[in-house]
Amino acid sequence: MLTEDATHWQTSYRDDRTAMGSRLLSAASGSSSLGKIVQLSSAAVIILEHSFYIFEKRRYPRDKPDSVPSCLVALEQYMASPHAVAVREAVGAAVQAFEEAVTAATHAYEEAMRIPAWIAKLPFERFQRKVKEAFERSKEREKEYLCSQAKARLIKTILEITLNHRLPRP
Repeated sequence: MLTEDATHWQTSYRDDRTAMGSRLLSAASGSSSLGKIVQLSSAAVIILEHSFYIFEKRRYPRDKPDSVPSCLVALEQYMASPHAVAVREAVGAAVQAFEEAVTAATHAYEEAMRIPAWIAKLPFERFQRKVKEAFERSKEREKEYLCSQAKARLIKTILEITLNHRLPRP
């Protein structure tokens, strides 16, 4: 009897998990890989927070307890809310801005890596090599700095999006 209940629970849990995964993936379709990851992460935070509130509300039931897991209820409420579309659009725009900033930094780096003519005119080959290496290192650091600034902006924007699109407490 106990093993039958455990097996039923495991099968039910696996089915619920599969359904949740497919619903979330369908909401994140049409984006880049990074966009999908960020959308799913934002949705997961929103859904889990709301699931916690639903669970707390059910903790002391006045009526018969619900058999539907709170995370599924939260998922359904999230998918039905306008927040799901708003998060998808806002995250898509933020990821696109990030990708454009990284692409611009990469192109600027490639353009800047053209060694100036004055370096080639330096008197000693060893001196030319050292100046060239220093020049390349400074341009690489500049590219890394621009990319890290873009990452920081993306993280800040995603955090703001997630916090601004929370579901209301039940």
